[in-house]
Amino acid sequence: MFKLRSEAQFDMAHYLSGYKGKCANIHGHRYRLIATLKAEELQKEGQCRGMVDDFTNFKNALRDIAESFDHKLIIEDNEDGRALAKQLEVLPNNFNIVFVPYRSTAEEMSRDIFNKLKAQGFPIYEVELFETPTNSCIYSEE
Repeated sequence: MFKLRSEAQFDMAHYLSGYKGKCANIHGHRYRLIATLKAEELQKEGQCRGMVDDFTNFKNALRDIAESFDHKLIIEDNEDGRALAKQLEVLPNNFNIVFVPYRSTAEEMSRDIFNKLKAQGFPIYEVELFETPTNSCIYSEE
């Protein structure tokens, strides 16, 4: 069994629609994203002969995903989230808001990232997303 791991980091703010408690306010984290590819055998032909996958392609895919979240405010695309975005329009900051079809928890984000990598054809095994240095979520299809 072969496993490749690569890592990216990004800073992101989010709003947890419907959450009561300390994290009810818009707040941010320094995320650490670790993705793992897995293969029983190495590729036998072509550019990637002797590899699970090309590290450059893998790193670039992770970087692109990280950049899609980096320095953005992630909000669930629901009535509450759209109302918040409307309120923020009056501020001079021009917030870079990204709507997602889920509550922007580490759990939902790790699954989303996993599926994005899978859709690109990577033999993805798991995604681990650290929301803080000591708290993470691991998503896999096992």
